[in-house]
Amino acid sequence: MIYLSQIKSGLNSKTENFIREPFLGFSKETIDFLRKLKNRKYNNKKWFDNNRDMYETFVKIPMRALIDTLYIELKKIDDNIIVGYKSIFRINRDIRFTKDKTPYKTQTSASFCYNTIKKSELPQFYFHLSPDEFLIAGGQYDKNPAILKKIRNEILRNFDEYKSIITDKRFVKEYKNIEGEKLKRFPKGYEILEKSCSEELLTESLKMKQYYVYKTYKPEVALKPDLTELITFHIGLMNPFMKFISRCL
Repeated sequence: MIYLSQIKSGLNSKTENFIREPFLGFSKETIDFLRKLKNRKYNNKKWFDNNRDMYETFVKIPMRALIDTLYIELKKIDDNIIVGYKSIFRINRDIRFTKDKTPYKTQTSASFCYNTIKKSELPQFYFHLSPDEFLIAGGQYDKNPAILKKIRNEILRNFDEYKSIITDKRFVKEYKNIEGEKLKRFPKGYEILEKSCSEELLTESLKMKQYYVYKTYKPEVALKPDLTELITFHIGLMNPFMKFISRCL
């Protein structure tokens, strides 16, 4: 069955074809394949090319089936979350600026933004499956100063709303705290608040250089079809936090 999804990107609209297949879960072979890539003996082009059928069968095809299912389910949470095959990260590593020249990642992963296909500089939902874990996360990872200033200003203007989101009992139960790098002192332009602000959560929030939450599971959770339910649960729970830090951008 073929259906069309409208992929929004800035002022342009693109149409992407999906072959909709049921997601039945990843398999033990998926984890075994990714585990082999942790070994330099196998993490090379010759071995990968000789085993490309395994990659296609156990990694690429089930990941696309997962995206097919998530396309429908995430639209129920927020129609502005853009889901497509371009949400999936390539298995190839970018080795241009690193000493580690192994060519392939040891995980399969995807991310989703609002109103556009994934962009590293924007807040995004993210998940990956590796031999060691299944991780799902959401937030702002990029430390672009202009974007951080907008997020800080939004927190400052609407702190009560932000506080209610990140102190929600269900949110705290799953994620505990907002994670990310943090400044030791107030960022430039906000120093006047250091003496006048008595709200510790506000002062610590303004020092953040990243804003994200995450949860990890054993990789075996990805072997069942209800992985889609786990992902949609977390994205639904993260959505108010994500919308808050995204709306000022």
